[in-house]
Amino acid sequence: MRVLLVDADSKAGFPNLVLMKLSAYYKSIGAAVDLLKGIPSCSPLEEPDLVFISVIFEKNRAHVLDYEKQFRCPVRIGGSGFNLASELSYEIEHMMPDYALYGVDFSMGFTSRGCVRHCGFCIVPEKEGLIRDNAPIAEFWNPEHSKLILLDNNFGASPRWRENAEYIQQYGLKVNFNQGLDIRLMTEEFAGVLADLRYYNWRFKTRGLYFAFDSMNVEDAVVHGVDLLSGAGIPRRHLMFYILAGYDTTEQEDLCRIEIVKGLGAIPYVMPYNGAHIPAARWANRRYYQFVPYSDYMRVADKQ
Repeated sequence: MRVLLVDADSKAGFPNLVLMKLSAYYKSIGAAVDLLKGIPSCSPLEEPDLVFISVIFEKNRAHVLDYEKQFRCPVRIGGSGFNLASELSYEIEHMMPDYALYGVDFSMGFTSRGCVRHCGFCIVPEKEGLIRDNAPIAEFWNPEHSKLILLDNNFGASPRWRENAEYIQQYGLKVNFNQGLDIRLMTEEFAGVLADLRYYNWRFKTRGLYFAFDSMNVEDAVVHGVDLLSGAGIPRRHLMFYILAGYDTTEQEDLCRIEIVKGLGAIPYVMPYNGAHIPAARWANRRYYQFVPYSDYMRVADKQ
C-alpha cells in the first residue's frame, strides 16, 4: 500500500503534526509513505492507494479541491482551512509522530486542547472547545531530542501545567510555547516556573516568551504580568507581545498598545486583521520605533 501525504501549506522548517502522526500509523501497518510539500500543478507519476491532504489556511482551499480531482484513489482532506470538525482517530491522535518524515530535531505536540477564552477572531473555541488535558509530554517527546515545541492554545490554563512544566525542567528540555501564553493568567508562581525553564523561539535560536495584547481592556494585566515576569528574573527583552490590529480597534488604539509594550521594555509585534493598519505593522515589526516616531515614519512613507 502506498500513501501520499500532502502538506498544502508547507512552511520552511515547520512540520505538520497531523501528517507526522498519519505517517507513523501507516508505516506501522507496513505502508510506504511519501510526503509532498505544497500543491504541484500535476499529480504524481505513480498513483497512490490513498491520499491525505492537510490545509491549514482557507486561502489554499480552492487549490486543494482542484488538486483532489487529479486522483482516482480515495482522497481525504482535513485541517483548519477545510473543516474545523475533522479529527484523527484516537489511536492515530495518540501515536508518537514520525519526526523522520520532515527530518526535524525537535519534538512537538499538545499537552492540552481548547482554551478558557472565547475571542471572536479565534477558531479554537469552535474547533477544540473548552480547555482539557490531552496527552503527557512523554507521548510525543522523542528522547533523542533536546528541544520541545508545545502547541497548547493556553498552556497556563491547562489542568496539568505545573506537572508538564516540572517534566520539561526534569529532563532539561529547551521549550517553545508556540501559540503563546496568556498574560492574564500570570501569577508569581507561574512567572517563577517560567523563569526556571529554558524557553526559546520556535527555531531555538533566541530566548523568548510570547503573549497577546489584543485590546486596551487587558492593559492592566499586561503591565502587571510583565512586572511579575521581570521580578522572577526574566529579562523584559525576552518578552514579545502580539498586537492584533484592526479587529474592533482604531489605528490610534493599536499605536497606543505598541507604545505601552515598548515602554515596558518588551517587544511589540503587530498582526494586522484582514490587512488592517499595515503601516503600523511595518513600523513596529521592523522595529523602526527604536529610531523614529510613527508620525515621522508616515511622512516619509507617504512620499514614497
